[in-house]
Amino acid sequence: MPLYTSLTPNNKYEPVFERALSPTTTITLRPLSLPDDWRYIGKWLQREFGRRLTSLSHLPEKYLRETLSIMLQCDFAQPFVGLINEQPSFLIELCDGDKQCDAREGGVHLFEPGDHAMKLVVSHPVMHIRYWSAYALFCSLDYFFSHQQVKRIVWQLHERDKYYINLANQFGFKRSTINNQSGVHVFLYLRENYKQFLTNYHLRMQKFQ
Repeated sequence: MPLYTSLTPNNKYEPVFERALSPTTTITLRPLSLPDDWRYIGKWLQREFGRRLTSLSHLPEKYLRETLSIMLQCDFAQPFVGLINEQPSFLIELCDGDKQCDAREGGVHLFEPGDHAMKLVVSHPVMHIRYWSAYALFCSLDYFFSHQQVKRIVWQLHERDKYYINLANQFGFKRSTINNQSGVHVFLYLRENYKQFLTNYHLRMQKFQ
């Protein structure tokens, strides 16, 4: 399947990527399926937005569902559900350059050809199981960079996203100093960074095992 494919939101889809990272841990990526996956990702997103909003009653559930539905049906963005040992465990989105569906975060980064914007939300249990977030990010990058059109990953994080900022730093994302505003910072990861990571794959991943 191409990296970006127009899909029907309510259909179920086969995995596009699978890797066993240890004898006890297998990571799988598949396109999001609404409404089946909402019972999982709705809780993850509610937790993410709950950290930023004063009232949980103001969480934009309808907006989030509509945005994900639009992403599935367009041909320049794709939300994926990540499974760890066959259990839904994280949501990761990728969008081609400045064609982002979420206009609220536009203008922070000046996109160049080959830039692809990424968003990652891991479930609460994954945050508390050692190395699972690292596994999730590694496998996602492995899949994304297997597509030649992906030259650079752009990860926009708010300064309150300490957990994800630490994860980005752990993998060698470079923080951009251009156009950062309103507490949002841009972290960049080039294809060359990933190739360098792979040259020392066994040493680097050994610490996650």
